[in-house]
Amino acid sequence: MSDATPSTQSLNRRLLLILGAVVVFIVVFSFVVFPRLYTLWCRVTGTELKPNDAAIAAAPSVGTGRFLHVFVESKVFHDLPIEFTADPTAALVEVGRDAKVTYTVHNRSDRVQRIRPIHQVSPINAARAFGMKVCFCFKDQELQPGERKEFPVIYTFSPDLDARVATVTLCYSIFEIPPGKDPSPEQQALELQLKKAIAEEPMP
Repeated sequence: MSDATPSTQSLNRRLLLILGAVVVFIVVFSFVVFPRLYTLWCRVTGTELKPNDAAIAAAPSVGTGRFLHVFVESKVFHDLPIEFTADPTAALVEVGRDAKVTYTVHNRSDRVQRIRPIHQVSPINAARAFGMKVCFCFKDQELQPGERKEFPVIYTFSPDLDARVATVTLCYSIFEIPPGKDPSPEQQALELQLKKAIAEEPMP
């Protein structure tokens, strides 16, 4: 004979329903809501429609004597069998000077993986003063089974960076590209924007 009272059984059923709802929420959030929220975040901060400030990227290097602590992150979504690392993961960077980080992507599976890397810079006021001369953001990649690739990122912060900013986080995230999905239009826009800014930059 069960010792559980009707009220206890009711409470247990309620807890199971809550736990089930939490699981469903996590799944939906990961595969449906999060990408849309990320797009909205990028639109608000300007990193979607203008994923790289080409004018800042093309500007000549200049020493300012001001330094930032830059932390570099790498994230993988959709449970992809991808090992994704950055070197270095932290650096002291001079505002106005170029800095470099190298990302390594390793396909640990026996299947071809199609991925799209997207970057994010925080805080928001730092993102507005951020530019990359070399990057792989929004550039769709195809990794063969076991393949390993390295992607250098050369970035800089404009001397106009908000004086209150002392710490910045640069994060690259990798998302799966479903079969049949077209390449990112941001990739072409980014390359054209950078080429145009470089072409318009006056020769020293």
